[in-house]
Amino acid sequence: MCPYCNSVDIAYDFERGYVVCRGCGTIIDTIFIEQFIGITYESANELVKSVRNAIKFKKVQGYKMRLDEYKKEVSQYEDFGKRCRKNVRVDLNAIKIVLNGGKARVYKHFSDDELMRILKEDEITKKILEILDEDAILSSRTFRSKVALALLIKNLLIHGEADLDEIAHKTKVSKIHMQRLATILKTRMKILKPKLIEMKKLLSSPISISS
Repeated sequence: MCPYCNSVDIAYDFERGYVVCRGCGTIIDTIFIEQFIGITYESANELVKSVRNAIKFKKVQGYKMRLDEYKKEVSQYEDFGKRCRKNVRVDLNAIKIVLNGGKARVYKHFSDDELMRILKEDEITKKILEILDEDAILSSRTFRSKVALALLIKNLLIHGEADLDEIAHKTKVSKIHMQRLATILKTRMKILKPKLIEMKKLLSSPISISS
């Protein structure tokens, strides 16, 4: 019904996107046509006999679109889940970023949350991790490996030595992997030294790594 002349003779002009009163010629509403793509004029005209029905249809179409997005996310989640290793989970939020064309770390170890807490409380380790992320070789390591390296460097800076077994236990990496990380670190120390020496001028002292 027209709110101006009370006429019930209402026309739905899909070409211009208006709801028009035939009685007085007033445009009384707008048709949001983007949700009607792919359906016939007759079907659309039947669906939008009233503005209320049009809004309802628009909402339903929106729900269907979101449901399709959820299905796609779940499908991707299941695909990644099949390739999960022990103690590793799939991050659904990361999958959403990947589906939108971004880059994100889809797999996360169950210990990652605890390591994030450590970084939040340990500013030195956090800053060392930032330095590692700038290194061409070390930046490609997993999050746990980089935290292990950061803790190793922190111990070397402060104490001049480090206990690999203790760091391995804390970061949930294997002892063998921790030893490999220490070996890699030795090959990168010359490159890292200028940045690390700004934090603590102890790298000139002998370095001892125990296991």
